[in-house]
Amino acid sequence: AIDISEPRLARLRENLARTGLEAACVAADALTWSPPAPFDAVLLDAPCSATGTIRRHPDLPFAKAGMDLAPLLDLQARLIDRAVALTRPGGRIVYCTCSLLKAEGEDQRAAALDRHPTLAADPDAETGAVFDPAWRAPNGGLRLRPDFWPGEGGMDGFFITALRKPA
Repeated sequence: AIDISEPRLARLRENLARTGLEAACVAADALTWSPPAPFDAVLLDAPCSATGTIRRHPDLPFAKAGMDLAPLLDLQARLIDRAVALTRPGGRIVYCTCSLLKAEGEDQRAAALDRHPTLAADPDAETGAVFDPAWRAPNGGLRLRPDFWPGEGGMDGFFITALRKPA
């Protein structure tokens, strides 16, 4: 687990201990850090506008009013490109944001596929019994919304996609 924020990594270590899971945690900038070998898979939980948390934070539109998304979108694109570079041939990249904005989800996916012509969508990772068909985004990926699962209190908004590097 790589994060530029040591406090976030401390919280991750607490959660790992609580759940009985293990991970090597590295405080570093993912844009410049280099692993000893490429990864089989990279999960990129990208920094985002957090608009998907509006169900739990109804004041969000006021807090984010006038937010300039351009630097955030650029960072997301650079992190996707870095994730591609850190993944071995045949490996999987999962990109997600807790955003309701197409620019941070579907558009980033499409742009990544345009920038990396050999990269392919990995629809097998986005199907199965655990995924409600309503979650499928029209052009690929999964789009979760706060109005889904109303009987369970709803859920946060997310965009999730899986991409595969050629072998």
